[in-house]
Amino acid sequence: MHKNVFKVTFYSLLISSLFSCNNKNSYYDLKDFAIKDTSKIIKFKISDTEDNSIVISRNVNSNKWIIEGSKYTANKSSVNLLMETFYRIRVKQDVPKTAFNTVINRLSVRHKKVEVFFENEKPFKTWFIGSPTQDHLGTYMLLQNGDEKSSKPYITYKPGMYGSLDVRFFTDWKGWRSPRVFNYPNPKSIKNISVKFSKKPKESYTISNKDNTIKLFDLDNKELKNYDTIQVKHYLSHFENVSYNKIMFEKQNIMDSIFKSEPHYYFELTDSSNKVTKVEFWKIKDIDSPTGWDAEHGYIRVNKNNELLRAQYFNWEILFKPLSFYTRRYY
Repeated sequence: MHKNVFKVTFYSLLISSLFSCNNKNSYYDLKDFAIKDTSKIIKFKISDTEDNSIVISRNVNSNKWIIEGSKYTANKSSVNLLMETFYRIRVKQDVPKTAFNTVINRLSVRHKKVEVFFENEKPFKTWFIGSPTQDHLGTYMLLQNGDEKSSKPYITYKPGMYGSLDVRFFTDWKGWRSPRVFNYPNPKSIKNISVKFSKKPKESYTISNKDNTIKLFDLDNKELKNYDTIQVKHYLSHFENVSYNKIMFEKQNIMDSIFKSEPHYYFELTDSSNKVTKVEFWKIKDIDSPTGWDAEHGYIRVNKNNELLRAQYFNWEILFKPLSFYTRRYY
């Protein structure tokens, strides 16, 4: 009896020291990991025991999630996945006594710390996420509510999910960065878009969309009168979800060579807030292809950044409509 009491007390104090509990003489049994109102979350921070960390915060005006310390927005699907996890997480069971010591030791050596913030500067809740259970149906976790830290971990899970929860929480900014290049679900938010074709310059054009009036201009900025207005309006709807699919970490001389070459397509989009996005698109040579070009991918650069991105051709091909596509039935 005394031996068991000693074990519980010893490991309660061990947890407190390992995770810097503010009140080392207090015992807290906390298991309410879920956050019932995720709409109040304005920021969350993920860090690990290898000194990696990332902060994702919500802009209250635009309601967009951004990666703090960068110019990038966060991947919406990744944010939504965590919001669902915050809301749906449940305790599966207590940590078995036979595994308690091992779980504590592993948590002390390796864990991910997830701090969730509401309006104040102190975290509303903090999760310490350990390894998965042997059957991968649960994850060892310890909870802190405000300044109160639990004195024991639990096995948690998300109903309907097979696998460990810890993989959802990562610190790599490349994984968190949104791949969206153009994201305009409402065509009315596009003020104008210029499309240039380096190999066929006469197919270049500009679409103006001001005060609900669509206008089409040729390469010389001459307004055209006869064209398919329905197709021009429809073209603006293609900019809802246009993305890259990979950041290319090539040597600088390789990137410089690509950047110095003339892009096959060039886009310049100005939205209703006067934000300008410039994109250069290069086809990739493929000697084994019947056309001589890679049918799957192309390279892009956004706003002259020193960064080479790979894009899936099928995601961009719909934007390559030439001027003749809108005017051929009239000439």
